Amino acid sequence: MIVAGAWGTALAVILLDNGYRPVLWDRNPEAVRAINEENRCLKLPGVSIPKEFTATNDWREALSGASMVVSAAPSTAVSQLSASMAHSVPEDALFVSATKGFDPETLRRPTQIWLDANPSLSDRLVALSGPNFAVEIANRLPAATTVASASTVAALGAQTAFMTPYLRVYTSEDVAGVELGGALKNIIAIACGMVEGMGLGYNAQAAIISRGIAELTRLGVALGAYPLTFAGLSGVGDLVLTSTGHLSRNRQAGIAVGKGEPIRSFIERTGYTVEGLTTVRSAVTLAGRLGISMPISEIVYRVLYEDLPVRQALSAVMSRQKRSEREF
Repeated sequence: MIVAGAWGTALAVILLDNGYRPVLWDRNPEAVRAINEENRCLKLPGVSIPKEFTATNDWREALSGASMVVSAAPSTAVSQLSASMAHSVPEDALFVSATKGFDPETLRRPTQIWLDANPSLSDRLVALSGPNFAVEIANRLPAATTVASASTVAALGAQTAFMTPYLRVYTSEDVAGVELGGALKNIIAIACGMVEGMGLGYNAQAAIISRGIAELTRLGVALGAYPLTFAGLSGVGDLVLTSTGHLSRNRQAGIAVGKGEPIRSFIERTGYTVEGLTTVRSAVTLAGRLGISMPISEIVYRVLYEDLPVRQALSAVMSRQKRSEREF
C-alpha cells in the first residue's frame, strides 16, 4: 500500500521494477480513476504510469496481504492515517515511512507516530529519505537515498526492495537523523528561495545553505541524532537539492515570498504542498524548548507567520552578533 501522491507513485515505480505488485491508495476518487483508467498520476504531470499499477480508495483492500507497506503521506496527515490503519498492517509486513516533516500538534517524527499507534512495528519500521525529486525517480533518472531503522534486518530488507540500477540505497541506524534532515532542510530551501526572489546572488544562497546545515545539525543532535548523519544524503544532500533545484516546491515558495507574494497566496495559486511552512513552526517550537539557536529558521518563521518584510529579515540575519564558525 502506497499513498498515491507524487512521491508515493514514484516509489511504486521502483518497487514494480523490483518485482513487486504495488497497490496505490488515495482518498481522492479522481486520483484513483486516473491511475486505473488513464495510467497517469494527478501529481506527476507528464509521467506515464505503468499499466501494472492498481489503485483503490479502500485502504483495507490496499493493506490486505501486503508484504511491505509504504507511507508517503503529507506530514499533516500521518497522525490521522496511523490512528486508522496502523493496527491493520499485516504482521509480517515491512513498514517504510517516506514522509518528511513533523506532526504539527505533537511535534513527533513520522516513525514515532506510527510506532506509538502500533508498537508491534518496532522491529520492521524503516525511514526513507534522501535528495530525491519524485518526477526524476518516476522517470528512472540516477539517484541515491537512505533507509534507516533500529533493526538491521529491516534496513537491509528495505535496501534490497528499493535498490535498482538507477537508485542506489544506503542503510543507516540513525532514524532520528535521517528523518530530521529530510524535514528541516525544507526551511532552508524556503530561505534560499527568498534570497533568489530578492535577487541577492549566489554568495548569499551558499551562506544560507552552509549556515543552515549548522543549525539543522544543532537541533538534530539535541533531539538524539548523530552529527555525521547531516553530512550525508538525507542531510546536506537533500538540503542542497531542495535549496537549489528548480523542481523544489519549498524553494519556489521562497522565491514567491522574496518577490513579495504572501505564502498563502502562493499555495492557493499553485495548489502545492509546502512542507516547510508547517515544519518551520515545529522546528522553532522545538528549538525554543531545547534552548537551540536557529536564526535562519526563526527569521523564516517571522516572515511566514508574522509578516516580517523580507528585506528586514535579511538585515536581521546579517546584523547578528559576531561568533566563531566552529560549533562542535
